[in-house]
Amino acid sequence: MKRFTVVNEGYNMEEVNRFIDIVIKRLEKLNNENAMLQTKISSLEEKLKEEKVSEIKVTEAIMAARDTSDRIKSLAREEANMIVEEARNNANAIVHEALLNAEKTEHEAMLLKKNITVYKNRVKNIIKSQLEIAEDLDKYDLDK
Repeated sequence: MKRFTVVNEGYNMEEVNRFIDIVIKRLEKLNNENAMLQTKISSLEEKLKEEKVSEIKVTEAIMAARDTSDRIKSLAREEANMIVEEARNNANAIVHEALLNAEKTEHEAMLLKKNITVYKNRVKNIIKSQLEIAEDLDKYDLDK
């Protein structure tokens, strides 16, 4: 605490005035610093609000991206399942068609074997009858 020199009629006015000037300067300096700090606080509060808004927007964007990702995954699974089902159906149709073709080919082969057997028997019968005719010709004496 400041002590002033005592003179006849009280305190030394020069000392008091100098002290008051010092106090005024310090108060002005403190007021200026306080004003700057208040400005900084306001600025920081505004930045904090902006950051909170940005954080909310980022959180919302992340949630939207997750939702979109989940929907895309779900659609991809559904599409994959449809492709697999279609492939199974196509494979079953191909196998069914191949079995039908195999049965048809087997039936045609059986008919061909039957026809060959019939043809062979006819040819044998024709040859047999021709042999009989040839043998009958031997009975006739053509030289007479």
